Amino acid sequence: MKPFESALRRAVLIDAGPLVAAIDAGDTHHAWARSTLPRLAGRMVTCEAVAAEAAHLLDNDPVAIAALHGFLRRIEIVPILRDELDAVFGRLKRFAPRMDLADGCLLTLAARDPDALVLTTDTRDFSAYRVPFASPEGMFAET
Repeated sequence: MKPFESALRRAVLIDAGPLVAAIDAGDTHHAWARSTLPRLAGRMVTCEAVAAEAAHLLDNDPVAIAALHGFLRRIEIVPILRDELDAVFGRLKRFAPRMDLADGCLLTLAARDPDALVLTTDTRDFSAYRVPFASPEGMFAET
C-alpha cells in the first residue's frame, strides 16, 4: 500500500478547499478532489466553520449548496467546545493574519487526535501550522 493510501485510512479532517474543489468544476484542484475524496477510507471529520466557509466560497449557489449538503451528510461534523475557544483564538492570534476561523477549528480538532491528517488545498498555510496534512502537492508531516 502506498504511503498516501495508508494515511487516508486514519481520521481525516476535511478543510473547505477539497469540498469546494470537488463541487466547482472550474476549481484548479477539481480533478484532485474528485479522485481523492472517494478514496478516503478512514473516519472523515470536519466542523461547522468549515461547512460555513465552503458554502460562502460556493457563493451560496443553490446547486452547489445541494452538492455540499451531499458531501457533508457523509462527514462527521464535530463541534468546537466552549472550553476550546481560547485554544482556537490563541491559534488565530499566533498565525494572524494567515489563519481563518475554519483553520483554527481544524487545528483544534487535530489537537484532539494526534494521528489525524488534514485534507486541504491550502499547502502554504497548512505548512506553517505544523500538522500532518495532505494536499494536491502531496503528503506533509509535522516539521
